[in-house]
Amino acid sequence: MRILLTGIPSYLQRTIADVSGTTVIHRPYFDETRTKKDLISQVRKIANTGNYLIGEGAAESLRGHDVTYLPFWHLANNRDSNELYERVNREFDLCVFASANLLRPGYSADLEAEIFAKLKMPVVVMGIGIQRKEGLKDQLPAGTIKFLEVLRNKESFFLTRGYFTAEFLREQGMKFVKPTGCPSLYFSPNDMKRSLSALANPGLAEAQRIVFGGYLGSVADTIVDAHALLKPDSVASYVVQDEVVAYSLSLTGDDNDIVYDRASGRITGGTEYKHSEKWQRKNELLVYFDTSQWRGAMSARDLCFGRRFHGCIIGMQAGTPALMIAVDDRMREMLEFIGFPYIEAATWNREADKRAYLANFLGKIDTQAVIDRYSACEANFRNALVQIGL
Repeated sequence: MRILLTGIPSYLQRTIADVSGTTVIHRPYFDETRTKKDLISQVRKIANTGNYLIGEGAAESLRGHDVTYLPFWHLANNRDSNELYERVNREFDLCVFASANLLRPGYSADLEAEIFAKLKMPVVVMGIGIQRKEGLKDQLPAGTIKFLEVLRNKESFFLTRGYFTAEFLREQGMKFVKPTGCPSLYFSPNDMKRSLSALANPGLAEAQRIVFGGYLGSVADTIVDAHALLKPDSVASYVVQDEVVAYSLSLTGDDNDIVYDRASGRITGGTEYKHSEKWQRKNELLVYFDTSQWRGAMSARDLCFGRRFHGCIIGMQAGTPALMIAVDDRMREMLEFIGFPYIEAATWNREADKRAYLANFLGKIDTQAVIDRYSACEANFRNALVQIGL
């Protein structure tokens, strides 16, 4: 099948030099990332580096087909070109749109509505989810309502992040809706199972090679976690995903100052962010624009821990145990669907002895039940693809 893949990309989008019609021209290298300006630009291109896992998972699920990734910005920039859309409709049999928390009050899907109205082929929306449950139906922007209307009136398939999104879309009249979870969950299933097998180990509460994820620049939660779990002479490693553009984690100095070491993924320049003065441990900030490098770095860790879904998933893709702290409806929907062990943020934050609590929590995990649930979800995802013809 000739598939047009668009929406959230894999990190390979970073090699795109030009797009002409339906032809994508790739460079044989990535843009240099060394300076403050470079680093911020690279984050802005994807908004959140964790998104690369979504695009990568979607692409991986389409193996065996004739797949072309056309950047969504190309389709949007040329939406008035009848010639382009005639060519797209002639050259492709199906469109797969890799998405995330598209159903939210703060985002209006006007462009998506306009573009999908021009496509004369079935559309698969993969990985669609919510940001927050409360008031979702009443607060959706007009553009998103139009987007849903367009897809309701054509052959469309929705693979959702979880049950709540699936029920919401059914209420909007969508015919084919399957809760399947984020496609990133099935990128490397054997390593995911290896990670899950290693998680039920109370000894991980004593681990020191931990990589943290959270919201530096906004709240001090991750700093508190690092102090609770790490010894005074250990180094707290924190992976940045979108903080330099979304959560006021600032890089100091001039735009052309060297602030990033690509080989290690370490931010070497100065930083400023709220609560940074609270650190009582040595710490390092890391950021990865290549998911293979990110996975390789996580494979050397004992534990991935924190409040970022994909910051933990990439560790699991490397076989490293990972435990998430659920902070919002978006994470809860994904975690409850896939059945991974997790801790509620409100519960974790009020625990006085976090290390003891963590050891107790890990010791109670039913490994076989968790792996069985994951295997069932993977089979459900593969079966949904088969039903669509993929």
